[in-house]
Amino acid sequence: MGLLLSDLELDAELDESTDTATGEIAAAAACYAHRRPMLVVNELSRLVIDPERFDGVEEPANGVGRGAVYTRTCGGGPLRTEPYPHTEALIDAHFRPYADAVADAVDDRLRACGRAVVIDLHSYPLEPSGFEDPAAPRPPLCIGTDPDHTPDWLVDVTRGAFASLVEIGENTPYSGCYVPLRHYGRDRRVASVMIELRRDTYLIDPRTPDPVRVDQLGHALATLIDVITARGVDV
Repeated sequence: MGLLLSDLELDAELDESTDTATGEIAAAAACYAHRRPMLVVNELSRLVIDPERFDGVEEPANGVGRGAVYTRTCGGGPLRTEPYPHTEALIDAHFRPYADAVADAVDDRLRACGRAVVIDLHSYPLEPSGFEDPAAPRPPLCIGTDPDHTPDWLVDVTRGAFASLVEIGENTPYSGCYVPLRHYGRDRRVASVMIELRRDTYLIDPRTPDPVRVDQLGHALATLIDVITARGVDV
């Protein structure tokens, strides 16, 4: 991948960048939900590819080296050479297949029931990274929304499902949510909400999840899925 870090530096970068244990939370939710949702899991590190960026010049994170292919670390140091000569190869190999998989899953739900909801699950560290606004609030749960694809009812039911976290913010420290480009701005039948969980709410240390907290968050996510499907919308 052409990374310019030592092993120790790479370990620290992975600790800060990785959505640790979100796969376990999603898997728990899928087991607890009355109707199992479709899961699309990115099993690659963000240091390989970030599939939820835009893959062109319109991506604002390119300005800090954190576009689809990262060239700078969380602290702003060099991660890859700039410009990185293998960007397009990584996008072709990993970015586009993931985007197509999510878009195909959404199309499947649209064919099945005429509507679809994407729950975009992530996590973030307690302390801000170097490219983030240090003054932005960092609540245990950040709900990310899109003005065209996140209806008010979806925000309300997300807040209700995760009410145990007490402090819930919207679009801080992160904003927006994932909608496949095939549908973005084109199909209002596709709704989306981003769930950003602050990692200290469920991790013992940067790499070790607390099984009890993971299970609790899985139950909360399952509650959200059940409320959504009760409205006749598949996830």
